[in-house]
Amino acid sequence: MSRLGALPALLLLPLDAAKACAGGGDTGPIWTLDHKAYASDSGLPFLSPGNDSRINLQLLMLDAASRRIAPQAPAADLGPDLNASGLFDLSDLDTACGRPPRRPDSVPAADGEGSRCLSLEAGKRAFVEAAREERGLSDGERAALIEARNGLTSSCDEKGAKSSPAEDALAKIAKPSETAREFAAYLAGAKAFYDGAFDAALTQFASLAKSRNAWLNETARYMSGRALLNKAQIGAFAEFDGTAEPKVSDKASLDAAENAFKAYISDYPKGRYAASAQGLLRRVSWLARDKAKLGAEYAALISQAGAARSASALPDLADEIDLKFLGEKGESPDPNLLAVRDLMRMRASGKGKPDFPDQELEAQAKDFTGRAALFDYLKAARAYYVDGDSQQALKLLGEPAPGPLSSPYLAFSRETLRGQALMASGQYERAVEQWRRLLPLADDPWRKEAVELGLAMSWERLGTVNKVFLPGTRIASPRIRALLLRYVAGPILLRMAVENPETTPAERRLARVVLLFKEATHGQYGNFLQDYNAEGLSRDEVEGRSLADAYKSTTLLWPGTKTPYPCPDLRDVVKELSANANSSHGLLCLGEFIRVADLDGFESVHPPAEELGGTKPIFPGEPFSRGEVYKKLVSEASTPERDKAYALFRLVNCYAPAGNNTCGGTDVDLAQRKAWHDELKSRYGATPWAKSLKFYW
Repeated sequence: MSRLGALPALLLLPLDAAKACAGGGDTGPIWTLDHKAYASDSGLPFLSPGNDSRINLQLLMLDAASRRIAPQAPAADLGPDLNASGLFDLSDLDTACGRPPRRPDSVPAADGEGSRCLSLEAGKRAFVEAAREERGLSDGERAALIEARNGLTSSCDEKGAKSSPAEDALAKIAKPSETAREFAAYLAGAKAFYDGAFDAALTQFASLAKSRNAWLNETARYMSGRALLNKAQIGAFAEFDGTAEPKVSDKASLDAAENAFKAYISDYPKGRYAASAQGLLRRVSWLARDKAKLGAEYAALISQAGAARSASALPDLADEIDLKFLGEKGESPDPNLLAVRDLMRMRASGKGKPDFPDQELEAQAKDFTGRAALFDYLKAARAYYVDGDSQQALKLLGEPAPGPLSSPYLAFSRETLRGQALMASGQYERAVEQWRRLLPLADDPWRKEAVELGLAMSWERLGTVNKVFLPGTRIASPRIRALLLRYVAGPILLRMAVENPETTPAERRLARVVLLFKEATHGQYGNFLQDYNAEGLSRDEVEGRSLADAYKSTTLLWPGTKTPYPCPDLRDVVKELSANANSSHGLLCLGEFIRVADLDGFESVHPPAEELGGTKPIFPGEPFSRGEVYKKLVSEASTPERDKAYALFRLVNCYAPAGNNTCGGTDVDLAQRKAWHDELKSRYGATPWAKSLKFYW
């Protein structure tokens, strides 16, 4: 991920991130535990083929390090879009590991990335600090040197400015000291380095080999290695740096860089730049296309994760491994790296069944020596995700181990897969038992919500979705409850959510809006009039403001309209329909409410069958379709002429302006739309609607 200029964004991203930006995979459903295709940012807190490879890698590294993280619980309130995201995303995991948030325009770089551009500012701070601490400099020398370093710019600086020659820093000093000349030599080397003149930089850094200043001596050694590495990289990436296939022609400089970094680490094992030098040695291996050595270095880093690296370093390491290693074919010397690759191979795609035969996984048995639990999980996961054989997956998983989980993420992955396989095989009662057994063992918010998702989906498919809301079995996740209220719940559950004091404000707003909207549009007019509460709607709007406008409470306070078709307020419209369900005026006004509020699609979108909320809604009655209502009124002889004219006008406009039906119901062809247009013009030409209609679509 080093950068030698302005680069295309995809070349700077780890493998899965580049794939997501390029649209390289079906992200599939989100609110399910079965992420069989690449799910982009939607992560699951267990090993899954759909996870971004960096999520799987970090989970395995956390297990290897015996580290625990404390992710933040999802907001108690609901976001503006119920379906926008799943349990967590990669940036949430980064934050939980302790890495500071990334800037939107930045690309994370692991320790030791190779571009000279990355260290300009950090190098300036280090130089200024060293100059201030060096007692052998006079005040004038120190000021001149610091001024010169502050003026130093890189040739890849966006401003494109060039700094003054570093040797001029001491031009105004009559007799500069030897120490000042050494600092000036370092500045000359730094200027040459950042300008891409690596041979000149090497000459200046070499002159400081015997400097009495410890900072100059150590930093020059380190910078010599960087200069050699950057020299070796010239032309390795053609136009771009960051591609997956660097081609180094200057092998001598690359070998010299490796020797320089090894010598530096030998002499300064705990030096200022030891971590960076180790990272740059990995870059040397990558540039040399030595995958075996690079894999061994990554394997060592993973095994040392607990002792040598903080959790905050794991996201950067995962980024680097994903970019430099996982996308390449070849053997993986570490079971964790091999497991992540295997999970990537289990992903579904538009090409059909993943190409990962059982024999190929079995051939890896020797690579998982000492990691039987991980290998057993992969075998069960392959049976489930690749073969779709839930019974075989259960057989391979064996019986659940009693007591607490032996490892936070691998053991949890194993038990989650057991629940998935029970659900996939239709054993929902056993799945409920599994999820309820696992729930107290899920000791962080993400894993708890994952288990609750499995439990809620099992109850939903058993036809007992009410258990999600009952006091003794209530699901804690407000997002899971909200999705079921939105797509599945009947009037009893919706009223319960409105009246329950434990309901969050946004959830109450959602429940009341769904309840009243469906009552009004499913023919439940009497119930609507009993449940309608203008004061409650206004209060919900204020208290549950995090929800999107699609669930706006004040929408149901519709005051009616005078044009283009006169209607009273919504409550009176429903009162009219309660007295006569076939009232053409009432039906047209209900259609006006839906049209003005842009709610035609409220029930047209439904989660996939395999996702939470994907079962058939249990609300009684059929959804309202403006298109079908208009057709009915036009066809019935009893419809008053004025109402029939307006129904014709609206029928034609259902297809404006692009010929796509926006009113619901069965589509009709252009000839039928022309017939409606002509009928309106010929029979009802005197109406304002016929006069205003210019086209049919």
